[in-house]
Amino acid sequence: MPALSRRLRYLFATPTGNLLTVTAWEALIIAFLSIFSAPLRAMLGIPPADLPETLRVGRIIMVYHALAVPFVAAVAYLTLDLVSVPAELGRSVRRIITPGYMLTSIGGLGFAYFGRNWLLHGIFLLGLSLTFYAGILLAAGLWPGREQAHSSEYARWGNIPLERVAFFVTAVALLVSAVIGAGAGAFFGNGFRAVLAEDIVREKHGLGERAVIAHLHIMLALIDAAIFLLIVRRFDLKGRLHKIAMPLTIVGTVVLSAGAWSVMLWEGVAHKIIYVGSTLLLFAALLMTIAGIAAVIRRQTAARGWHRPSAGQRLRALLADPLHFGPFFQMIWLQPVMVFPGLYTAVKLDEIYRTWPFEAERRILVGHWHILATLSATIMFLLVADRLRLAGRLRQWVGWGIIVGSDLAFTAGVVYEYLPPAADRTWVMPLLDAGLGAALLALAAFMFYRLFDLFRPHGRWAEELAGDQSPVS
Repeated sequence: MPALSRRLRYLFATPTGNLLTVTAWEALIIAFLSIFSAPLRAMLGIPPADLPETLRVGRIIMVYHALAVPFVAAVAYLTLDLVSVPAELGRSVRRIITPGYMLTSIGGLGFAYFGRNWLLHGIFLLGLSLTFYAGILLAAGLWPGREQAHSSEYARWGNIPLERVAFFVTAVALLVSAVIGAGAGAFFGNGFRAVLAEDIVREKHGLGERAVIAHLHIMLALIDAAIFLLIVRRFDLKGRLHKIAMPLTIVGTVVLSAGAWSVMLWEGVAHKIIYVGSTLLLFAALLMTIAGIAAVIRRQTAARGWHRPSAGQRLRALLADPLHFGPFFQMIWLQPVMVFPGLYTAVKLDEIYRTWPFEAERRILVGHWHILATLSATIMFLLVADRLRLAGRLRQWVGWGIIVGSDLAFTAGVVYEYLPPAADRTWVMPLLDAGLGAALLALAAFMFYRLFDLFRPHGRWAEELAGDQSPVS
């Protein structure tokens, strides 16, 4: 029993254990959901499920939340790990958000797939409530006045570091956006039915539907803004580009959020505001990507003793560590597989895509959203694996497996989306499946390695338990 107690303490009462646990939690949910996936059903000869429309929509909404809330918890854990907050407040956030995301997933998936018992729905709501409360505490801990700027190399306003302001603004915007979603959800079954935004894109939208559209778009955008800030903090980016990027990030986050929220009132004008905010954020991300790639090359060449590296040596240094190279490359790959196609679709919407059958336009919308969400997940996984000190050959295999596999899948996904309605798509699916398979195998390799380590009496988990300076309890 003492051995089990130590392992449970590591998994649930230390920052590194929290990160490992939430990663395993997401992996288990993905494994569970794969049972219902179309490719696996086709492989096993199981016919597609013929579900009533309400059940189909409700299940998808629950699945989204069952995956998204643990993901937000992982972002919160990394934020607490990288940004200074009062120790007791940080411990409170971890104690609350851990059962919060677990109850959300258990209640949501249980309600969706195992009988729609309303007690499970209550557990789902309890988990969301705990997660929201943890978010309030985290925002309080990120208050900009808690940290002083000590170096002129970073963006600051007086003694206030603007990077911390960006973290605080993003956290508050996420809370407001969550309230919008909760407000729409409160009226389900009372004059408002569950909807998916991609199903009603060509219809006139009521207030509740506009709230759903605003909620789902801004939540993912703000989570991406938070991940971007985690990259900046993790790699300690600074200098002239940092001083330009942080004010752009703050203003972009505020404008983007205001634009998404205004969808509820001025749907036509809101998108123009959103474009302004997203452009500012994308430009800030470009500047920090440039700074980040330079920082990775600089650190790797210094570690190898290359004082005046050649172009070939710089490239070797950049590619030496996929967990450091990956987050910046993924932000670059985001442009051709998500940003540029999205902009082109917006420009040509009435001229081309509204003339296509509805299912063709819907396919683009669904693919666009899923590529952004999954690409964000790959960046988070690379950050978590690096924080958990994945080393040696496995670091290379897992890192490159995630990068190459996912980006192959994203590229195939974009091709699949934009092929004309009558075009043959069967040749794209093997590429998509191969990419997803490689990425999932890399995730599985990491999880099996850590599971095997957990059974060792003196494994890495024991070192992390002993060396963790900020236990949760």
